[in-house]
Amino acid sequence: MTGLSDYLAQNTLNFVGGEAAMPALAARYLALFTVVGTDAGSGFTEVSGGAYARVQIAGNAATNNTTASGNATLHFATTPAWVQPGMLVSNSTTPSSIPSGTTILSVTGTTAVMSANAAGAGVGNGDTINFSAFAPAASGTAPSTITNGSIITFPQASASWGTVLAFGIYDALTSGNLLIWDFLGNFNWLPFEVPTGSNPSFSVKGNGFASNDPLVFTNEYGGTLPSASTGTFTGYNVLFAASPATDTTNVDTVSGPTTPVVLTSSGSGMVRKIVQQPIAINVTPSFAASTLTATLA
Repeated sequence: MTGLSDYLAQNTLNFVGGEAAMPALAARYLALFTVVGTDAGSGFTEVSGGAYARVQIAGNAATNNTTASGNATLHFATTPAWVQPGMLVSNSTTPSSIPSGTTILSVTGTTAVMSANAAGAGVGNGDTINFSAFAPAASGTAPSTITNGSIITFPQASASWGTVLAFGIYDALTSGNLLIWDFLGNFNWLPFEVPTGSNPSFSVKGNGFASNDPLVFTNEYGGTLPSASTGTFTGYNVLFAASPATDTTNVDTVSGPTTPVVLTSSGSGMVRKIVQQPIAINVTPSFAASTLTATLA
């Protein structure tokens, strides 16, 4: 299900239990998926070809000059090209020198201006400065979320990338470990129940769905997904809301023309709305701030 991968969940529990240190803070890269898989990191279809490449969304760089207390400009030999306004910034060498929650306001080829002035003794020459596109830091209460605070832009597509429906964060530009993933569209998982039959009515309280909204289903946290002779509820296959009401909806196998599912057993579980984003040739995909949210499910 959406949230932490097995890799990161296991490392987190080992850290909490005092059995191992967390993996070192390092660069992070955003990936786009047209098909999603399992928390083990398998079964995902990542976009490929057409000039696609993961985008660096976090990492660090060393300063090449000092930033005095009361000044907001960081200095670098070369500001990393992936550093963007809106990114969260912190100092690993002297944490107290950059106030918590500080972000980047602007960048040049050799500088980055912060939203708050340096504090204490200031930022030293050679300090390790961390940047993250997901800002502010994680928030919320069980589950917590992270959301991008800066624009994230991919290369221009030289061929169609297909229809993207999810994103993931990796610890490497290629291959590497999947850390967390989520669907596009910051929508909640809602419980559902459905009887057997042709075009049965799904009970989804307060769903807020509109006709043709794309939906995905899971029973990871309980329930038994229905069996279907048309349509499917396995592997996060996308189905579509039809004739939705406040507490109920029907489900179609395709959007537009009505092609209702036929169920051979009743079922229950969780359902959520998602966003599908086709990316055509010559499009430069860009995600505005606050449009990508990953939830610690």
